[in-house]
Amino acid sequence: MRTEEAIRNRRTHKMKGDAGNPLPITKGKEFRQTMEELIALAGRAPFHYTSEENLRSKELEGAEPWRFHALECTTCRSLLKDFNEDRPIKCSDGIKQMLAVADGLILTTWLPEGSSKLDRKYYPNIKNMEHIAATGAAIQNLLLAATSRGIANYWSSGGCFRKPKMMQYLGIPEHEILLGALFLFPETDREDVIVKPGKNTDQRGAPSAWANWIKK
Repeated sequence: MRTEEAIRNRRTHKMKGDAGNPLPITKGKEFRQTMEELIALAGRAPFHYTSEENLRSKELEGAEPWRFHALECTTCRSLLKDFNEDRPIKCSDGIKQMLAVADGLILTTWLPEGSSKLDRKYYPNIKNMEHIAATGAAIQNLLLAATSRGIANYWSSGGCFRKPKMMQYLGIPEHEILLGALFLFPETDREDVIVKPGKNTDQRGAPSAWANWIKK
């Protein structure tokens, strides 16, 4: 699929199943490799500023302002089991229903400068704005790459995954801020799942509604 086709064909597919009876695990090493390839393509996004060195970990020492924390299908189901038992925190039914279907999940965070570990606030400066923009571009790369391979996907704000206790439970450094929980789903024409489009799909207007030419 060409780039333009992937952009036009990309759709929000929010797939939900029965949290008490999740889909069987059918994806293994091959899909893990696919996820690794998608993450590598996401990392081709531009970034204008490097992350602060003291915010990088020994395991993830990249200069990029983003971090990707990936969960395979087996981990999604294991996490669902924890959530069904309200461990480590209560989580919404929506997140649980998506974990019951997901073939994979990628939690994408960014590294804010001037953040406080206590209140997780960060300076509203140009660097942090650029970090968020770069991470958003990386996310879009991944979504388009997934679309080009016929993988249904959904960019969630993360819900309970955003909470510090949950981040700690998953081993994600507390100074990282979640920008998107990217769910990767199986084929959409299934009878055992519910597929919902993006809530703003009908709000999308023509370019004339949000773009103009400047003349002097």
